Amino acid sequence: MTMKRLLGTALLTLVLAGCGDSTSGSASDPASQPSSNTASDEPTTALTPRTIAIVSQTAAGGEVDLNAVPVDDDAALQEFTAQFNRAGLEEKIATAVAGATVPEGYTVMGAVVSIGCDVPPDVSVEQGPDGWVFRPHKVPSPLQECFAPVTSVAIVAVPA
Repeated sequence: MTMKRLLGTALLTLVLAGCGDSTSGSASDPASQPSSNTASDEPTTALTPRTIAIVSQTAAGGEVDLNAVPVDDDAALQEFTAQFNRAGLEEKIATAVAGATVPEGYTVMGAVVSIGCDVPPDVSVEQGPDGWVFRPHKVPSPLQECFAPVTSVAIVAVPA
């Protein structure tokens, strides 16, 4: 990663963390540029999960459930996004999924990982007994207060 991109990403993260309607996967909009963690960025020697994006929106509703579900086709995406009560988040998720290069042998899954003042910077991904679990990373400088909760959804390519 170049220094210019690293500094730009850090600045964008700071700006978006204070707002609510944001998309980050290392704080980038998947519609305009690939996430630094997009599955196509690095050659894969072992099948390891790859974060595509953390998509967020203010006052979108939903429920935190760290157990990931497939979002790799229209029917699965519609079923997952039916929980949100504000337009826009479904399109952000669909854009992130459509913009990702998913290697053969992987599937794309999503989970609501946080509803609160802050957007997690990334997630840890584990395979549990009942499937994939996405755990949000701690926000380094959490906001002290917010006007409306932000729903954050992690989109990750996992080995199928």
